[in-house]
Amino acid sequence: MKNFYDKIIVNGDSYSALKDNFAYSTELEQLLNVSVTNIAQPGSNNDRIARTTIEQVLQELPNSKKILVIVGWSFVRRIEVWYYGNSIKVINRIPDRNRQPECNNPYFVTLDVLASLNELTIEQKCLINEDLFVHKQLTDFYSNVYLVSQFLQNHHVDYLFFSAAKNVEIPVNSFPYISNLEQVKQVLADPRILDLHSFYIQDWAKHNDTQAHPVTGHLSRDGHSKFAKLLEEKINDLQSH
Repeated sequence: MKNFYDKIIVNGDSYSALKDNFAYSTELEQLLNVSVTNIAQPGSNNDRIARTTIEQVLQELPNSKKILVIVGWSFVRRIEVWYYGNSIKVINRIPDRNRQPECNNPYFVTLDVLASLNELTIEQKCLINEDLFVHKQLTDFYSNVYLVSQFLQNHHVDYLFFSAAKNVEIPVNSFPYISNLEQVKQVLADPRILDLHSFYIQDWAKHNDTQAHPVTGHLSRDGHSKFAKLLEEKINDLQSH
């Protein structure tokens, strides 16, 4: 099992991102003895995660025989926009600002970041919905998950998806239109996708990482190591079927 893959790609938000060059991906690299590329970035939303996952896989395919993609999806409510301003405090919060040459930087940032920095335009304020009105975001989320999973299957790439962020308060079965979409049914039936509305890292940390951040649930170094072992078990389970 440990040598089945020659490349693992990890993507997500701050729950999966490297901090001081360490995250669960670092430990997973040692456990599975395989090269891991972690492109998770703090502040990511699910559009960014879907887009960059596809891009990274396309870059890796010519040089890899067997790839595994691990995605810890972010908050359903996070909305992404292109930033046209020049505020350094906003630019420093753009997830992919350092992934490409400055002239080609993708200036995508989320509305919650702009709101926290008091940088929202009037038009952007209109994009913010009340908490109950999440039909659009939830539909887009499942579309992203489905399309990325189909892309990976078409390229013979294995994957393991879970929700790193807390999305338990908006279970898909509370939205009849969305839950009856065929693409959503396929996501829910996919054994490589953990329940996206019951499992999340903050809750897992309460039971497994006493040193996790007391408010956000971001894992400690020890917590990342334990979480890597959980993922190793999930990966081995998938390979045994």
